[in-house]
Amino acid sequence: MTVLIRPATAYDVEAVVDVGRRTWPQTYAPIAGEDYVRLGLAKWWTIAATRPLVNSGKATVAELDGQVVGVAVVGPLQGDLVLFRLYVVPEHQGQGIGRLLLEDVMATARERGHRIIRLSYLEGNASAEGFYKGFGFTESHRESSGDGIPDSIWVVRDLWDKDEQ
Repeated sequence: MTVLIRPATAYDVEAVVDVGRRTWPQTYAPIAGEDYVRLGLAKWWTIAATRPLVNSGKATVAELDGQVVGVAVVGPLQGDLVLFRLYVVPEHQGQGIGRLLLEDVMATARERGHRIIRLSYLEGNASAEGFYKGFGFTESHRESSGDGIPDSIWVVRDLWDKDEQ
């Protein structure tokens, strides 16, 4: 299995959307419910919402046998670099593809001079919690999402911590 990690191109927009549409129901329905999934897919996982992320160079894809099977999206938020999306389609989870995507994101962030990277995941997402802890991310704060949605747990990682590289 050879996975190619590369910047997303305009030709990947539909495939990036497909990753989210295939991943979100399995990931979030048990944690936040079907309404949360439906609203999230309608807001964040459309061609219109995804095209600007890809065209601005914020998206990276994982390709396996010519198929996009994972995606990572970064961007600025209050002066920090934030990993907004990191998803691998369900049938390829647990194969190290998410690790490859995150390692690429962190290496690129270092090359561009970023000191830290932040991200959030929903409380109750035990696989995300374990995955990010394994990379040295530590909790910085929590945000209430309201409306019965679990809190967002914000974590941070020093990209230059020698013990974590």
